[in-house]
Amino acid sequence: MNGIRPKLLIFINTLQSGGAERVVSLLLGHLKDDFEIHLALYCNIIDYKIPAEIKILDLKQPLKEGRLIRLLKLPFLSYKVYRYCKQNAINISVAFLYRPCYINALMKSCWGYTGKVIMCERTHQTTMLQNQNQLYRWFSTFMVKYSYKRANLVLANSYAMQTDLIENFRIKTPVRVIYNPIDLGFIKNHKDEDPGFVFDKNIFYFVNVGGFRREKNHLLLLQAFFILKNLPCKLLIVGGGIMEEELKQKVKDLGLGDKIVFCGFESNPFRFVSRSDCFVLSSDVEGFPNVLIEALACGKPVISTDCHSGPRELLAPATDLHHRAINNYEIGEYGILTPVNDITALALAMRKMYEDAELRNRFASRAAGRAQQFDVNEIKEFFHVAFSGA
Repeated sequence: MNGIRPKLLIFINTLQSGGAERVVSLLLGHLKDDFEIHLALYCNIIDYKIPAEIKILDLKQPLKEGRLIRLLKLPFLSYKVYRYCKQNAINISVAFLYRPCYINALMKSCWGYTGKVIMCERTHQTTMLQNQNQLYRWFSTFMVKYSYKRANLVLANSYAMQTDLIENFRIKTPVRVIYNPIDLGFIKNHKDEDPGFVFDKNIFYFVNVGGFRREKNHLLLLQAFFILKNLPCKLLIVGGGIMEEELKQKVKDLGLGDKIVFCGFESNPFRFVSRSDCFVLSSDVEGFPNVLIEALACGKPVISTDCHSGPRELLAPATDLHHRAINNYEIGEYGILTPVNDITALALAMRKMYEDAELRNRFASRAAGRAQQFDVNEIKEFFHVAFSGA
């Protein structure tokens, strides 16, 4: 891009461990030459590397706070972001995750922000809300509709998510699908680094990477692994979060302390994934799970719950995206899908992957080619066009 770079604000809660956070950190590095990027953080936690020249607006808010207090703060915070944009002549504001999206909407409706507003949806809202109480579902549905009505463009990271927003939330704003990018170059350069953990060649290793949040359903993974406890296998769990103590206590209760290893948060989880035999995702809901693509990039066979949304599009793209695995596991083109929250089916899929070397090799041979389609060098131009011409 020649001449003066457009000014762009990217707004997210934190850059703590997580898929949306990794995407933002990746975009900061790959779009900084074309945009003057400002980063707004609800709370200034940064676990990923970001370019030194990125300017940061820290809203200095606690992550853990009562819902009513968070709600009452929104107009004030929206004014702070509006004032920052006005002072710095920023005409494009991009929000990731729901709080920044709400604040962006208020910035436009309350304070008259005239720039372009882009909102990036990262989860399947209907599934996320289905287990919440009626009042919370009503309010969240209202806020999604209110916010996205004020956007110039909504970006979804799967077609299932796009369908959900249009059909279930009646979003009239244009909704465009751009898949999550991954940095294949980084993975290739760093996956062989020493993990500081000795892998036993006589042990089969399952691995999971992700934040310890309720919707990731690590408890399902632990219970499924318990069924396999007599096999020569171990489970590595890479990540951290608010459920860490609960998960560690569950491992003790199951008597699996010598079979399950908590590796902590890792900026380079690939050194664990690349040495493991099979990646397992146990989530109840996703947007478009980066960790599955990253596991494929490491050449690994993968198992995933067939949750909304993303896993089926990634692992069985030729199937009906509205279909869901029920009662038993399903062997897709690029991995195995299991019903959501089904302990037995997940355990059977893990045993199948353990026992069937031919299936593992078939998946492994296809993995890198599938991951290549999501490399940041393939996808960044879609974000560039979206941010420039919303």
